[in-house]
Amino acid sequence: MRSNGSRQKKQRPQADDRPGIRVGYGKLVKLFRGRAGLTQQELADAVGYSYEQVASIEQGRRPAKSAFTGAADEELNTGGALTVLQDEVDLARLPAFFQNFALIELEAVSLFWYGGYVMPERRDGARSSGSRAVGKA
Repeated sequence: MRSNGSRQKKQRPQADDRPGIRVGYGKLVKLFRGRAGLTQQELADAVGYSYEQVASIEQGRRPAKSAFTGAADEELNTGGALTVLQDEVDLARLPAFFQNFALIELEAVSLFWYGGYVMPERRDGARSSGSRAVGKA
């Protein structure tokens, strides 16, 4: 049977809970490592990580930390391709329901906290509620 040139789309198994960004990031690391002619062990030695960590990152089982990304970018001469993805890799560590809030929080300029109010004391030792005392002359 001849193929008409169209490729069937590969799909990840339903039980695969790895975030897509981690899988894609790992594939890029593997691609750049192959282009550099390095084994996983050689890359691990060059960036100061273990072979197992490099393998886990390439397979999308473990998120890359920014220290790994910076060292791998430099060692593999990627031109910053991995660094561009690091924020998304970091975000994927969070539960899905919290990711939008985390993005908003990243843009926050300051934090306002309205808690732990201290009630000022009056001269007679009573706590004031902020209003004037009534009935005493």
